[in-house]
Formats: sequence, structure tokens, C-alpha cells
Amino acid sequence: MIYRSMQSVPDGESESDYPNLVNVYWAFDVEPNNGMPDRDSNDKQIAFEDALADLDVSGTSHLMLVVTGNGRKEWIWYVKDVERWLEKLNSLLAGTEVYPIEIETSHDPEWAAYHHFVAAVKGL
Repeated sequence: MIYRSMQSVPDGESESDYPNLVNVYWAFDVEPNNGMPDRDSNDKQIAFEDALADLDVSGTSHLMLVVTGNGRKEWIWYVKDVERWLEKLNSLLAGTEVYPIEIETSHDPEWAAYHHFVAAVKGL
């Protein structure tokens, strides 16, 4: 497993302004014996993430954690407004290929999922 995380809540931001947790999942075929994406899948995942970089610049959301391994990549965003975020996501992906993603949303105003991960890492 590979984890990529922000080290803290972005400066000047209040967690309560981004109360919604959005998980984006992408299942992929794995390289033999390592659980990681093959080169083609990895290249497409990079293109997907690059296409969505404006989500965080616009004050719509913050990408806080990315987890890759065991046949799945997961992006974890904290979002102000889920409907607006989905509209922006669709706008940014318009004209690109169709990506094999699943999206789940939940309410997490305390950013418990993110803070649990950070606490677990600090405990290593």
C-alpha cells in the first residue's frame, strides 16, 4: 500500500466549512505479486487526478488522502457542497475518457476519517 496525505488541514481553512467526505474509488488489475496498478492504469489515474486539480484551487474541496494498493486506488476529499463538487467534477472531466470510478459521499464535519489516518501514521 502507498499512502499520500496532506500533513494538516490547509492553513486558514476551517474543517466545518468542508463537512462532506467524498471517496472516489478506482479498481484496477494488479501487477503480479505487488497489488499495484500496471503502467497503463497508473498513467490513466495520474491523468484523472491532474484533470481534477482545479477542484482544490477553487475552494470547492481539499484532497486530503490518496491510498493505492491491493487492486484499488482511493482519493479522499473533504467538500463544501457535494452537488456543486459533482458538477465541477463532471465539468472538469468533460471531453476526457470515461474513467472506471465509483463515488461515495458521507457527512464527516469533524474530519474523523482524515484525523484517524494521521493519528495512526504518527503512531508508527
